Amino acid sequence: MGAAGRLGYILRRMGRCVLTYVLLHTAAWVAVSQTVWWEAGFLEIMTLAMGMLLIIGIPTLLIAIFAVWVHNRMDTVRFRVLLAFPLVVCACPLLASSASEPLVFQVMAQIAFAALVPTPFFPAGWLEEAA
Repeated sequence: MGAAGRLGYILRRMGRCVLTYVLLHTAAWVAVSQTVWWEAGFLEIMTLAMGMLLIIGIPTLLIAIFAVWVHNRMDTVRFRVLLAFPLVVCACPLLASSASEPLVFQVMAQIAFAALVPTPFFPAGWLEEAA
C-alpha cells in the first residue's frame, strides 16, 4: 500500500472517530431533552448541546485521536479502559448544571465513545513497512 493509501486509511479512521463521537453526543443530548425538567424546549436544549459539543467534544476528540495515534503496544481492551478516564474528566463543565441528567448522559456517552473508538490507527506491521 502506497503513501496515499495509508493516508486515506488514517483519514477514514479519524473521520469514523469524529462521526462516532458526534452521534453519541447527539444521542446523549436527545436523552437529556426527553428526561430533564427544564422549561426549555427540544430546540433550546439541542442548541445547548451544540455548545457543549464545542466545550466537551473538541477536547475529547483531541485526547482520543492523540491517544489512539500514539498507542501501539497496549492491549486494546486495556487501552479503552484507560482512555475512558480522561474522557470522563472532559465532562466536568456539566457539574455546574442544575440537573444531573446532562452529566449522567454525557458521562455515559464518553464511556461509550472510549469503547467504540477505532483503534489502532495503524494496522500491524505498518510501522515496520514504512521504515
